[in-house]
Amino acid sequence: MNEHISDDLALILVALDAEEPERMAAEAHAAGCPDCARLLDECAAMLQLIDAQSADMEIGPHLKYRILSAVAELPPSHRGVRVEHVGLMLGATLSVLFAWLDGHGRIGLFPARGHLCIMWEVLGASLAMLGARVWMRGRVELAIKPLRIALIAMAGGLGAQVFLHWRCPTSDAGVHLVVFHSTGVMVAALLGLLTGRVWRWRSS
Repeated sequence: MNEHISDDLALILVALDAEEPERMAAEAHAAGCPDCARLLDECAAMLQLIDAQSADMEIGPHLKYRILSAVAELPPSHRGVRVEHVGLMLGATLSVLFAWLDGHGRIGLFPARGHLCIMWEVLGASLAMLGARVWMRGRVELAIKPLRIALIAMAGGLGAQVFLHWRCPTSDAGVHLVVFHSTGVMVAALLGLLTGRVWRWRSS
């Protein structure tokens, strides 16, 4: 990271475990930046003082949620490569690979059925997100991350793509599979990203 550490971010960083990539990146930057090093030291001393004086203090669920949300939304320069990023790239690759493996039969786009295929995959994404929402309800320790919801939606879309292997009558047409089936999985991920942002906004 090349940017200086902001005051509000420093307190969050020093509260992370020493092995967390965000904190390690901040400490590596501070090693060559006296101002940021002093800021991190001051925040660490403040946390030690709080821990010493208020060991029995309980953190309310709303405050805990806001803290976790702030950590979840650290700038890219502080959080490194997320698991969600890798999962989304892997999901997109699997979708295209599955279409390529199946698409060695007829040649054609078959657009008349394309919207139905996309609808099936959006339905799969919606069911996956609904299940995740029910499971996350009341769990304040789980901050809502739009990328996490996008990954869940993509998984639902991939499940629907597998279902379409038997359901879609043109599941052997390579162009149709790439244009509609794989695109449907990407639409599912985008829907999950937008839904996650709405959920996070409503929960804040």
